[in-house]
Amino acid sequence: MRVISKILFTGALVGVLVSCEDLKFGNAFLEKPVSDEMSIDEVFSSKQYADQALNQFYKSLQDYLPSLRGYHAEAYILDVWSDVGYTSRLPWNTGAITPSSGPSFFPYQLYSKGNEVMGDPTYGIRKAYVYIENVDNVVDMTDAEKKIRKAEAKVVIANHYINMIRFYGGVPWIDHAYMADEDFQLPRLTLEETVQNTVNLLDEAAADLPWYTSDAEYGHMTAAAAKALKFRLLHFVASPLFNNDEPYLAGEASTEKLVWYGDYQQSRWEAALQAGLDFLQLNQDNGNYYRIENTGNPREDYVNGYFTKGNREVVMASFRWGIYDGIDKPFRMYEGGYGSPRSSYADMFGWKADGSKFDWDNPEHRAHPFFDDAGNPTRDIRLYENLVVNGDKWQGRTAEVYSGGREGYGSGSSVQNKTQYGYGFRKFIRDKKNEIAGQPYSCPLIRMPEIYLGIAEIMNQLGQANTPDRFGNTAYDYLNMVHERAGMPAVTSSEVPAGDELLNYLLDERAREFGQEDVRYHDMIRYKKGAEWATRPVESLTAKKNTDGTFEYTVTVTEYGYMWKDCWYLLPFLTEEMNKKYGLIQNPGWE
Repeated sequence: MRVISKILFTGALVGVLVSCEDLKFGNAFLEKPVSDEMSIDEVFSSKQYADQALNQFYKSLQDYLPSLRGYHAEAYILDVWSDVGYTSRLPWNTGAITPSSGPSFFPYQLYSKGNEVMGDPTYGIRKAYVYIENVDNVVDMTDAEKKIRKAEAKVVIANHYINMIRFYGGVPWIDHAYMADEDFQLPRLTLEETVQNTVNLLDEAAADLPWYTSDAEYGHMTAAAAKALKFRLLHFVASPLFNNDEPYLAGEASTEKLVWYGDYQQSRWEAALQAGLDFLQLNQDNGNYYRIENTGNPREDYVNGYFTKGNREVVMASFRWGIYDGIDKPFRMYEGGYGSPRSSYADMFGWKADGSKFDWDNPEHRAHPFFDDAGNPTRDIRLYENLVVNGDKWQGRTAEVYSGGREGYGSGSSVQNKTQYGYGFRKFIRDKKNEIAGQPYSCPLIRMPEIYLGIAEIMNQLGQANTPDRFGNTAYDYLNMVHERAGMPAVTSSEVPAGDELLNYLLDERAREFGQEDVRYHDMIRYKKGAEWATRPVESLTAKKNTDGTFEYTVTVTEYGYMWKDCWYLLPFLTEEMNKKYGLIQNPGWE
């Protein structure tokens, strides 16, 4: 009963052993603990130690950036499990994966390996409930402060449940820190029950939290984070994986409605839209505190929106480290080629002049696929920040992503296998030197574009793409808030009609905006596009430099994509967990 028991037990001690030296939210938030192990009475005897207990459950927040020790198995980012990236190292290539394969074979784990607690729901939920149930004993905290801190803990718990729902469906519900002598033979709740409990927890927390924090408390959970998480959850579960007249796969878990609702209801899309509009209304009521970065400098604005710590585009973030140090923190996957972007992902970024789809068969596009003769970008500016492309800026010079170039595949350069399909991942890594050295580190978990693009998608699903909402915006207006920020022409209904065309455009827009931000994989899952996206052939771009300094580009199919099994839409509970015989029902296809 390893997973459930890890969530439930408090024991006599609470470990104040998570390193606090890197987790600094504001200028004077958390200091390094005095000792590694303290009793609950000692920890909650003073605000100083209670703040360190608060630090523990915050440390459990996910960080999806591809580091040496990762939230995802073997430091892969989720994009590599989709049609955005590819690696030959994933077991999805052969299908040789079973519930007894072990946690490192899957993109998400229910419990941590070793001392790593980042992204671990078993650790985070347990520590959050310990805090909630004991913080009232702290004598040098005000009642108002205790109320806010307990609400922060509830948001962290809800965040972990949202992640578990997206990977597993309905799960057992923990509502307090159990003691060893309690009965904790807890069954999986239905999907609907798990979702409703999570929504209730977020609503409770939002009622006790400020919409935003002071600079000194930047990084603490807010009402905005709670409402944004609620929108993310309702958006996901309204999608076809769960909200459908048929389950994605038959099995006991489907019969018991653990992995779907059991029917399709339009009201689920309507509830998701309401959650998104409520977020925007509350934000407006608070002076539009959160807003998309848009000063008219597309590339700089995009960087400030996803990378710069403390900007107002990020609604919720995690802070695994204090700064980028250039050693093992940025990033194992970059160095070893554990995952590389597909050439077809680069082709999603459109032609800047008229917004048209990029096409290698178009002579103008082929002649200047990245820059014109004057060195100006010819594509959606997000291409250059998501991917390392030939001719772009790189460590104070020009990137040489061509055969024999310093960043070219097989050239013996420092990028090693990273550019094997003609491009390298750049986002968050930046130039791996001056652009990140010593910069404050943060992982943006929710940004404002997710709200805008999500609302646009839902309006389209409800047949309201061209109908102005309470703010006077159509689905195209919300799409263009993000699209035009990237320096691209506005998208119109005549160019991209409402319905399936707009849906597909929005899903690709999310890939363009949220490369390496844990979005494409979840979009593939919730729309059941594994057989369509993951199995796409892997295209490779080869660049050859001519003697006159020009380049010849060739696109070829170098590998065939992943195989796909429909049971992969949700992850299995591992065999070691099922063997505990406490009533856990396995997900379909993994029995």
